[in-house]
Amino acid sequence: MTSQDTHRAVDAVWKMESARIIAGLVRMVGDVGLAEELAQDALLSALQQWPESGVPDNPGAWLMAVAKRRAIDHLRRGERLDRRHEQLAHEIATRQDTSEADLDEALDDEVGDDVLRLMFVSCHPALPAESRVALTLRLLGGLRTEEIARAFLVSEPTVAQRVVRAKRTLAALQIPFEIPVGPDRAARLSSVLEVIYLVFNEGYAATAGDGWMRQDLCHEALRLGRLLAGLAPGEAEVHGLVALMEIQASRSAARTTPSGQPIALHEQNRGRWDQLLIHRGFAALLRARQCGGPLGPYVLQAAIAVCHARARTAQETDWTQIAALYEALAKVLPTPVVQLNRAVALAMAYGPEAGLALADTLVTEPALKDYHRLPSVRGDLLARLGRHEEARREFERAAALTLNGPERTILLERAAACAEAAPPGTAPTLAEAASAFLARDDLDAATVRSYGQTMSRLRRALGDGIPLPDVSATQVADVFTAAWGGAASATWNRHRAAVRSFSAWAATQGLLTGDPARDPAADPARDPARELTWDLAARLGRRPEPRGRTRPIDRPHIEALWRRPDLALRERALWLLLHESAAGVGSALALNVEDLDLAGMRGRVVAGTVGRASSGSRWIQWRAGTAELIPHLVAGRGRGPLFLSDRRPGPGRPPAPGDLCPETGRRRLSYERAEYLFKQATGYTLDQLRTR
Repeated sequence: MTSQDTHRAVDAVWKMESARIIAGLVRMVGDVGLAEELAQDALLSALQQWPESGVPDNPGAWLMAVAKRRAIDHLRRGERLDRRHEQLAHEIATRQDTSEADLDEALDDEVGDDVLRLMFVSCHPALPAESRVALTLRLLGGLRTEEIARAFLVSEPTVAQRVVRAKRTLAALQIPFEIPVGPDRAARLSSVLEVIYLVFNEGYAATAGDGWMRQDLCHEALRLGRLLAGLAPGEAEVHGLVALMEIQASRSAARTTPSGQPIALHEQNRGRWDQLLIHRGFAALLRARQCGGPLGPYVLQAAIAVCHARARTAQETDWTQIAALYEALAKVLPTPVVQLNRAVALAMAYGPEAGLALADTLVTEPALKDYHRLPSVRGDLLARLGRHEEARREFERAAALTLNGPERTILLERAAACAEAAPPGTAPTLAEAASAFLARDDLDAATVRSYGQTMSRLRRALGDGIPLPDVSATQVADVFTAAWGGAASATWNRHRAAVRSFSAWAATQGLLTGDPARDPAADPARDPARELTWDLAARLGRRPEPRGRTRPIDRPHIEALWRRPDLALRERALWLLLHESAAGVGSALALNVEDLDLAGMRGRVVAGTVGRASSGSRWIQWRAGTAELIPHLVAGRGRGPLFLSDRRPGPGRPPAPGDLCPETGRRRLSYERAEYLFKQATGYTLDQLRTR
């Protein structure tokens, strides 16, 4: 056998057997990193011996036996070998003939459970999503670092660092090599399924690069999903995910033109769909339903895929049923992406107006701010309604956001087609201009939410369909008087600032007229009856705001607050800390467990920015009340943020590593959420908690 043949054989065996080998070794040595090193040593032995001896009849068992010998040697050297390992070492050392039956015993009957355990370990929620993906493909997929880097269009050092950090985190947290039970199992299983589906989605619709699909990642995710289904046959969501991937993968041959350009689902040649994969998907969904229990997100998405697969033509698709399934999916998985897909289904079932009404509510959603599919969907619906100029802007925005070359080409082509179809001189409506204004890249999430409240009120009062040039400053002033006439000065001024910003943006886009720099007659000082259409806030005077610091809460209210029995520990600890320390809210939220000095009743805020905290390193000092609560709040945690949110972050909104607790998988409590909870409970703001 030549060296090249040996390398091909070793690569094939490694991709098929590496997960079982590493899983078995982790059970022996209890360390993912060490197990992978021992497996790599066995692989090196194969490269050295197989060219002369030939590939064994059972190469996986051969590699496992060699790797186990290395593991036993390591345990002996570390003087940590227990009786079980001594007995196994004796049997291997005294064995004279390594027959195929003996080698099969090396892959003992627990290996299936070992692979499942390894899945739960590599997909632990304490790891960031990108680290979970890299580690899973490395340990369970048998992919090399350069293969993972090439698949996700990142550098090899980046992938290597993710894998190394993931192993260190698992070792530091001492994650047990076991299959969790009860609620922990459900939470960990959802993480495993999430990783597998992330891998599949990256292959099915590449987020970047020159190719529309990456078939190798689709195949790898399908292999992992099928493996998991065999190891956990009683889990409905596992079979649901497999069904979803099988049916989506069945369309691969019909999704692109010979030149690699994407083909929309309704334009695909369904005769090219792989019927074998479709039948396998149907069978997997049937197994999921037989497992019983409530319908989970993957089972519901698989049911939607089945509706598409059953339709012989695009016109026969049961969009009413799909819309109903998306409504059910939105209840169990209430994410903005699900709502966006539901908008598409509603448009197909009940007309583009129904879909656009839902899609418009997502414009101010922070999670979709840079998601190219939102403007793409809105562009398609607007084009179907004949609003071609608005559709053009949406397609151009989508093209600017996507990193995928073929998709960008399609979006720009659709934008050009809309530009040709648009009537000359068509003025945008208030709704169109407001949506484009809020979709700007230079607005952060908080500003979009604040401006969105103002623009929503104007749209409800004046009507979405009113042409923007027809909106006058007098009309805007009337809306302000009705909505915020009795509001505090700060509220009035905040909404006024939003209108001024909108007017300035619209003027730069050429959407408003009457610039006094070019038309002196437009100045109301010359003609008070004439409106300044270039400044919709022209008739909104700024209200004076009281100066000085915010008035603190009265002492009786403060004392009553601590006696309330309904307060959670986290809220009591945060509020009491703010009251006793007089620290800023952002500074308190920036505290980390490892920076606490419990004996000294203080905590150090390291450099960084959280909420309103500013950069720098400083100490926050508290008193006895806070000192009594914080040890209970920490509850044995040694690292991560002191104040944690209630939920783990979703896959589409990963937090910064410093804002994620490695022990619970939950993120740092945000300033906005903390402020909201306090206002709901007391009616005051957190700044009013400081001492007099």
